Amino acid sequence: MKKMMAILCALLLTCFAFAACAEAPVSNLYKPNTSETFKALVGGKSFEAGLTGWESAGEDEDAKFTISITVYERDRFDAAVIENLEARDILCFGDGTAFMVMEVIRDEFGVTVKDGFDNGYTFFKTEDGDAYIAATDTDHPIYTEVFTVKVPLEKDVSFLDGSDPENLEAPVKLGFDELLNHLLEGTSFAPYNTKVTFDENGKLVEFLYTYSPWN
Repeated sequence: MKKMMAILCALLLTCFAFAACAEAPVSNLYKPNTSETFKALVGGKSFEAGLTGWESAGEDEDAKFTISITVYERDRFDAAVIENLEARDILCFGDGTAFMVMEVIRDEFGVTVKDGFDNGYTFFKTEDGDAYIAATDTDHPIYTEVFTVKVPLEKDVSFLDGSDPENLEAPVKLGFDELLNHLLEGTSFAPYNTKVTFDENGKLVEFLYTYSPWN
């Protein structure tokens, strides 16, 4: 009799468990509204940027990813400043590094200056003619960090890969999985090869990876 009661109890518990599973409500996911400050900062805009970190939570299909994006801009100098540079003037870049100008060379391509260690920097006039941007003597563009944001990497993001030097006509349209593979492989996304675009609500919608000799 005791054995029979134990079997009945086990059956009842099993039935209750199945019923509980069948009646369990579907969970809803609620997120806070996107910050109005954040939307004003990035909404509807594109930036030259570098990927400076990423992290994940969860596993397999439930994994969620976030990436840290640092926005950069080219250092701009007033045209009059560069066009009137003289030896022993001091130039300071946006990152705080500075040097004394020891030589100034002007030609049809721009203005090249050298410091006391024979390092060269070339300044090119911008299209609007109001300013000059700089590059090192190895043609590496000089950027300054502007701000960093951490944003979700959604599965509907558009990943455009134009990094293949054999196919520079148009980037290949890819998606989340291919971008994630690049993250796992440690691809260097830097301002000279990366542009990110946010929609009007501040959601990252496009990630463009372009060709650069430093890729």
